[in-house]
Amino acid sequence: MQVRSFGALRAIMHEGQTGPAVRIGDVVPGPHAFGIGALSELRGEVTVVDDAIWTSYARDDGALDVRATGAEEQATLFVVANVARWQEATLDADVPDGQIDARVEALLRERGLDTDVAVPVQVRGVLRDLSWHVIDGRKLAPGGGHADHIRASARGTLPAAEGTLVGFFSKRHHGVFTHMGSNTHFHVVLPERSLMGHVDGVTLARGARVLLPAP
Repeated sequence: MQVRSFGALRAIMHEGQTGPAVRIGDVVPGPHAFGIGALSELRGEVTVVDDAIWTSYARDDGALDVRATGAEEQATLFVVANVARWQEATLDADVPDGQIDARVEALLRERGLDTDVAVPVQVRGVLRDLSWHVIDGRKLAPGGGHADHIRASARGTLPAAEGTLVGFFSKRHHGVFTHMGSNTHFHVVLPERSLMGHVDGVTLARGARVLLPAP
């Protein structure tokens, strides 16, 4: 299994490089592609769940325009891996947002997976205290940091929802596809709520299933 990344957060944040880095349809289907990223010019977000492409755009009224399409879209940041088989671990207790990195790393070690390389991760089940955003580059001044990106976004919170997180764990890609100080980067997909976006905070509820690549 190989994790491929296109573009870099540090180039977006510090150098204003928001142009196209990859066409989504050039890397999806994988087959069994799973990926997350931001669209070119920071026009929205993209998430891929087993070759199904979801794109999300902020509307002028602050609502979301979520589409189950996007092969022709261009991304300025995109991370993707092809995973045909997954193994599951069911959480026996809630995992607060600040403990997710450590819990994912512990699960990787328990299953003999290398924690020194990038690894795709899914979470399925109840998500609590979920906060999310979808970037809107039209409202972003040049040179803005992560906090500025969140302010220039459609964003919201949910006390609880059942859905899917798609993301990646890596200790070696800070400033590339994880933010500085974080080893994970997740997007949330809630089709029944017409919601897909970047996760800013979440608690993984007891009973949620963490999916890791199978050997």
